[in-house]
Amino acid sequence: MRDFRWVSGQVAEVQRFINAPRRWCEQYPARERRELWLTADQGPEFKFVVHTTLMPARRGHRVLALLMGRELVALPNLQTGESVNYLRSDPPLLWRRCEAVAAVLAAVGGIAAFALAGGVLLLGAVVATLIGAPGAVSLRLLRQVLARRAIDRALIEALHQARQPGLSHPVLRRVK
Repeated sequence: MRDFRWVSGQVAEVQRFINAPRRWCEQYPARERRELWLTADQGPEFKFVVHTTLMPARRGHRVLALLMGRELVALPNLQTGESVNYLRSDPPLLWRRCEAVAAVLAAVGGIAAFALAGGVLLLGAVVATLIGAPGAVSLRLLRQVLARRAIDRALIEALHQARQPGLSHPVLRRVK
């Protein structure tokens, strides 16, 4: 079970930045990132960084920020009714450059091992290459699908909790 928390408040500031990967293996699903400052109803401010092109709110709008751990995963605008699930809109990449290089190196290593030692090592390298890369992609896809569903359910529950009048809560509220 994932641990979701939410905080509601007013958007104090939104800034847009262009992503520039620093390492050859770094890849972002979106070329932009947004820095969102949220002033909570009880006073403290929170800073969230999201790699996305979508921002359903601007300065002064009332929003509810849904967090998974410390990461902002959904942001419904309580004034306009717009909402975004960041795992749906800009999902993490399933296949990474580093893994492509590792698969090629494993295949080359298997061919070299076959040339030096025989067919058994080649079979192991071929199986590892053919099962490893698609297996990693499949597991990431399954994890994304399950996380999207969990975020949608948690967002509905957080909106329901936020609409209950007269309840005094701490600033970060846990989604039950």
